[in-house]
Amino acid sequence: TGNIGDSKIGLEILKKNISLNTNTNQYFIKKYLYPTPCGIGSLIASHINSMKDISDGLIGDLTDMLNGKHGALINLNKIPLSTNTKKILNNRNDFKIENVLNSGDDYELLIISNQKNRNKLFRIANENKVKISYIGKIIRDKGIHFDSHLDMEKIKKFDHFS
Repeated sequence: TGNIGDSKIGLEILKKNISLNTNTNQYFIKKYLYPTPCGIGSLIASHINSMKDISDGLIGDLTDMLNGKHGALINLNKIPLSTNTKKILNNRNDFKIENVLNSGDDYELLIISNQKNRNKLFRIANENKVKISYIGKIIRDKGIHFDSHLDMEKIKKFDHFS
């Protein structure tokens, strides 16, 4: 649900690792300090196989969900990003998609569902004005795989204590 990465940028601004214009800084800082839950978890729970909030980063939380028993193929172009985050990824060399994929504190929902329930999920999300994105699929090859040449070795699970 929603977008990922905004909170990470807010944290980096607060840590003085990134500096942007004042309005953009405030947008990201607000996303970090005041995350807004989407609120549809209980509404979709009976239509899904698994669901987790993205508090430890998309990759970390998906890895936990797969539990070493399954794999996932992720389409990088489908990763939901805000317009502001897309601008940063396109215009800066010090912040990459890898930073977004393993950043914590997004508190959006990561959902695994059967294909037969997808229309129900999208309908419920739409009725509740929640953005929901289809970013990939579960596969037999264990681990997380991307539709690009992204180096998984550079993407580590988010750690709240580092």
